[in-house]
Amino acid sequence: MKRRYDVVVIGSGFGGSITACRLAQAGKSVCVLEQGRHWRNVDFPRSPSEIARNGFWDRESDRLGLLDYRVFRRMHVIQGCGVGGGSLHYFNVHLRPPAAIFRDRRWPAGIDMETLDPYYDLARDMLDAEPLCPPAGRLLPSRTTAFLEACERAERNGELVPIAVYAGPGRRNRHGDVPQQPCDYSGDCMIGCATQAKNSLDVNYLALARAHGAEVHPLHHVHQIAPVARGRGYRVSYRRLDGLDDDPGQVRADTVIVAAGTLGTAELLLSCRDRLGTLPDLSPALGQGFSGNGDQLLAGTLTDADIDAGPGPSITAGADFATSTQQMYVEDLGLPGPLFWFIEGMLADGAAARDLPRLIKNFIEGALDIHGATRRLVRDGERLFGGARTRGFLPYLGMCEDAADGELVLDRSGSLDLHWDPAASQTNFEEMEGALRELSGALDGEYVPSPLWLVGDLLTAHPLGGCRMATDSAEGVVSDSCEVHGYPGLFVVDGSIVPTALSRNPTATISALAERAAFRMVHGRELLPGDAETPSNEWPEYAEVTPA
Repeated sequence: MKRRYDVVVIGSGFGGSITACRLAQAGKSVCVLEQGRHWRNVDFPRSPSEIARNGFWDRESDRLGLLDYRVFRRMHVIQGCGVGGGSLHYFNVHLRPPAAIFRDRRWPAGIDMETLDPYYDLARDMLDAEPLCPPAGRLLPSRTTAFLEACERAERNGELVPIAVYAGPGRRNRHGDVPQQPCDYSGDCMIGCATQAKNSLDVNYLALARAHGAEVHPLHHVHQIAPVARGRGYRVSYRRLDGLDDDPGQVRADTVIVAAGTLGTAELLLSCRDRLGTLPDLSPALGQGFSGNGDQLLAGTLTDADIDAGPGPSITAGADFATSTQQMYVEDLGLPGPLFWFIEGMLADGAAARDLPRLIKNFIEGALDIHGATRRLVRDGERLFGGARTRGFLPYLGMCEDAADGELVLDRSGSLDLHWDPAASQTNFEEMEGALRELSGALDGEYVPSPLWLVGDLLTAHPLGGCRMATDSAEGVVSDSCEVHGYPGLFVVDGSIVPTALSRNPTATISALAERAAFRMVHGRELLPGDAETPSNEWPEYAEVTPA
């Protein structure tokens, strides 16, 4: 690693990968620092024991896994960790929210659907997001057809949603020159795609960034950002997690882009403001406005139908359930085999729905290797295939408009904490449950609530907010161009800048905002439809870089 670059990007999720790619294409020297490891497609955990050993991230225990599961009071958060960030584990959906979302007064006036449309288009093309067309020799998953049938019976407009999953014959990806095989219907989207059919960021944006000279450094944890004297950029301090060098390192850049994900970005910036004092003038709004995107995960319908929720891409279909008071959207949800095996082991003895909070608690502790998880897996091993209770279960992902009123803070030890209360969002979640019950009734099934929600907690895979966009520092941390108020050349580009719930999977919107931020950094204006300066999504023929 060199001592100085034009641009240092912290994190390699959607915000980091997109800005790194576009600035490298513009001729900037770019360095990406990612705390997670680089995952080859043969490295992903598969069995329950592999997930227990190597699936989850716990830096204190030197477990550098794929999934970072955080448990706060009233809210659980799951996020990805590795080169490619959340794209390694997300459920591939690339949906635009309703235009009405951007009319909320919390969004800056410069952000609306008309402005963002060209950026949405650019990202969708790069991610090859299209509705599922089954691979040769396969049909739509039974989960998909059951969901669409339920929507029809409920007189809702069910649809196949755009997903970043490749289903054609073997090829080299046209954006990143990475070999891909078609989706094998394994259902393992959440724990990494072995065939590389998932168009994760290492297959496109990051590969293209490297072709234009960007450097990507895994296992580098950034712990401090400090301005250099006389306005000469920023100094970024990091620690290596690969064990090769115990001494802290530093790198300088005129432009620094913080894209460490909603939790990572908030933790880093709060530390720089409140503990280290290197960025003392950050907005008082830092940490405020956290949203779980109105996520309602793990609820579903238990039916007598022949539904196998595992095979196929993790999400394939959805339906709009908007009411007069809020936007809502519901999708089918598939989960990896190891999770279903574990649930099967717990349900095989006929456990009732009232026991689900205990069961999900046992699963979470088990997956995290806490309180004898390995022993639990071994003990239940003989029951994993016995009960077939999960066959006929159709899980859902529901998304609505929560109040976006949580606050991310540092506790006394300097670790990140979340203060969140569902009270202001209670009515919204009750409406969401009404939609899920409506689908269950349409299938003549039994509605099974989210086991966490039964005890007043929620799980989100879509954490948003904490560094929200606003016109001034009193209301938000960054401008509508993602530049930090009061710190020229310092940007935040990830889910933390989103000021409200989106009621849709957020990655399309985060991608569009990142494309916009990068284009404005390079050109100082908006991208227009048919713009001559539209960045190229094509792999350059002259590129000599072999994709990692």
